[in-house]
Amino acid sequence: MKACGLIAVVMLAPLPAAANCVPPWQTQFACEIPARNARAEFCRIMEPTAHPGLKEAYYTYAIGAGPTELYFETDQTYFSTKDTDIDHPTDMTMAVGYARGTYVYAFVTTEDSRDPDRIRDAEVRVYSTIDAFTNEDKDTEVLRLYCDAASIRANRDSIRP
Repeated sequence: MKACGLIAVVMLAPLPAAANCVPPWQTQFACEIPARNARAEFCRIMEPTAHPGLKEAYYTYAIGAGPTELYFETDQTYFSTKDTDIDHPTDMTMAVGYARGTYVYAFVTTEDSRDPDRIRDAEVRVYSTIDAFTNEDKDTEVLRLYCDAASIRANRDSIRP
């Protein structure tokens, strides 16, 4: 319960866009979104069974130096590779989504196998239903925000198939 209280204090305080996950959560993915002067961060407990009573993941979105605009916790996370172009010989696109009600907030990363140490580009997407995220149809999101490639932080081991 103390961790939840700490998160509430952290999330309500005015913070710069550079958010950080509160332990025991770790950054699964984070990036700056230049078009919105915003930052999105996806935080996850990598071993949820070691922390009973805590949600597996949480999401934050903040604009500039203002307070966090959106924060939610969830135990519903999803994975997708539907955006991988199977005709492209070197790219692999993966997405991890965090559910909030019927909506899914997701980060989508594209890696190039010729550069194995780096995510080439990433986006933050919002889907209006879990099915829109999990089905095989592409371009079903209601919002797509492009990340600044230089700002991407990702726990690549936790987002690979």
